[in-house]
Amino acid sequence: MKLHRFKDLEEYLPSGHDGVVNRLLVGEGNGGDGVVSVWHGRLEPGGHSDLHAHPGSLQVYVGISGVMVVGNDEEEHDLQPLATAIFPKNTNHFIENRSAEPAQVIVISVPGLR
Repeated sequence: MKLHRFKDLEEYLPSGHDGVVNRLLVGEGNGGDGVVSVWHGRLEPGGHSDLHAHPGSLQVYVGISGVMVVGNDEEEHDLQPLATAIFPKNTNHFIENRSAEPAQVIVISVPGLR
């Protein structure tokens, strides 16, 4: 078994993102096997990602707190706490916090990223 305390996980500033801080909860870099990665993301007000895709990885966003906007080339939706957005492999997508409050999201990638 591997146990990680959130406060001990290293913060990661992903490229193509602004006002976003991630922490790797599960991944090859900290005891996972590469089948899945799980990230915690914190988006400050105005924090966002560029439109991007992850070749070969499906991504699931799960809202934790606050309201974010998620979308792709054709549509966008609010991502509220415990709502999920699923982006199939190779699908362009973005996330953005348009509110005045910080927001949090869990991002699950299959296969894992990192």
